[in-house]
Amino acid sequence: MNSLKEVYSNRWTAWWRRNSTALQVAASISCNVAYFAETGYTRTATMLSIVSLGGATLYYISKRRLKIKPQDLIVITGCNSGLGYSLAMHCRAKGATVLAGVRETGVISSTNAAIKSLRDEGIIVQDLDITNEDSVCKFGKRVKETMEERQLMLRALVNNAGVMVFGEFEWQTQAHANFQINVNVLGTMRITKELMPIIRQNGGRIIVMSSHCSAEPLPGVSIYSATKAAIDAWITALRIEVGKYGVNVVSFIPGGFVTQSNIMRNQRLYFDEMEQHMSDEVKQFYGNYFTRYAKYLSQASLPSNNEDDVKVLTNPRIYETFDGALLDVYPSATYRSTPTWIRDRLVPRFVGTPSWQINKQ
Repeated sequence: MNSLKEVYSNRWTAWWRRNSTALQVAASISCNVAYFAETGYTRTATMLSIVSLGGATLYYISKRRLKIKPQDLIVITGCNSGLGYSLAMHCRAKGATVLAGVRETGVISSTNAAIKSLRDEGIIVQDLDITNEDSVCKFGKRVKETMEERQLMLRALVNNAGVMVFGEFEWQTQAHANFQINVNVLGTMRITKELMPIIRQNGGRIIVMSSHCSAEPLPGVSIYSATKAAIDAWITALRIEVGKYGVNVVSFIPGGFVTQSNIMRNQRLYFDEMEQHMSDEVKQFYGNYFTRYAKYLSQASLPSNNEDDVKVLTNPRIYETFDGALLDVYPSATYRSTPTWIRDRLVPRFVGTPSWQINKQ
């Protein structure tokens, strides 16, 4: 928890980031009011003051946030590492009761370390495979039992579980496409539908992890980008469908943190599978481009020196933005922890894949 405490260390910085724009606007309006009053335009100054006061009041009403209580249950999927693990720790540190969905299949030391660390903080851990109907049903029963036993209210379902396979579209197998669609799209829908009756009854909130890739697809993750675009379309329609029942649906775009999660742990295996399924014509066409591409990106999937060392994300903007998605009384449709930039020229440098060279026979 040391790194999480460091995130909270500078409250002033977080407060400034949240209110800097409003303070700058207020300062500008104050200067204008003073100018009009000084030059004799008292009526203009008075009207500007009234409008400004009304606008400021509406702004702060819209930015009101709920308070977290121990009776609030927050359910988070995909808590093995990275964002899910970090948000579970974050919500628990704020005083909520947290139920974390974790894939316990296989012997992965980092997963075991994450489970132990979560439980040490008082977080309830439950095995969850969102692609498996039986697993989702068992998870739903655990949520209901926990709420009844502890007299809890479901504050939010945080759909964080997701997978990504890196590689150009022609290389990825049908199994890779099915895997990403089943987890990122169908799995997210499956767990949400399972918990929807409870969410409706409690007036809970649905938070879905989206990605910049949904609107700005990156080369090498075309299928992953397609799944995120699909989930964004679903979120948009769902927001209207369940809004009339008092349920808020929020899209959260956390930004890049690939190196701090397990999302690329199996990338080397994926490249091996791609190569095995390539035809001779495809292998000949791509030549050493595929080899260089796979070697470069496989570095991201190499285990750390200490696989048991599971850490929380250290970017404070992620937590500050997530708090808005979770606690704003009047939530926005989308929350982004990083600003949106014009990316056409920056994407190749951002992705950093090897350059393409035409094979010369």
